[in-house]
Amino acid sequence: MALLAYQVYCPNSGQAVLAGCACEDAGHDAAAAGSHHDRCQMSNLTSNLACAGPGGCCGDVGEDHDCEAISNACPGGHGDCPVPDACALHESVKAHYQLMSAELAQHKASVAGGRAEDVPHFAEAVQEPPDACPGGHCHADIEDCAVHHPVIIIAGQGTAVLRPVAQAAS
Repeated sequence: MALLAYQVYCPNSGQAVLAGCACEDAGHDAAAAGSHHDRCQMSNLTSNLACAGPGGCCGDVGEDHDCEAISNACPGGHGDCPVPDACALHESVKAHYQLMSAELAQHKASVAGGRAEDVPHFAEAVQEPPDACPGGHCHADIEDCAVHHPVIIIAGQGTAVLRPVAQAAS
């Protein structure tokens, strides 16, 4: 059975990995627990990427760090985007909107008898994003932001496995 998986992509290093929830395979009910199993890939998405360390995707942060923990410490709610006309995050939002709109139009055209027009679709409620990024998001170039590099997370289909248990030192 295919599970919903996410592609985690680091534009700084070019690394991409698939990550998904395998809590059920470990007998863990993530919904009831309110969190993923500590060995589940979804418990810390960015830890699925291997940072290249000093001079690599994380610059001088070093190899012994947790990108997601650093990012989660960020207060967020930042102001203007430092690169509003070239923001990779906003470009992905615009591309997603265009794809979603095209898929909705194709879906409505394919449903016989116009029945698709009678059913409200979530995609119809989403407003078209502006041409330039409005900001408000984390970015490595914002002074009070704890995010040292961005990752792009894409939802898709795939499979998930549990991380191996680390061997304790003897």
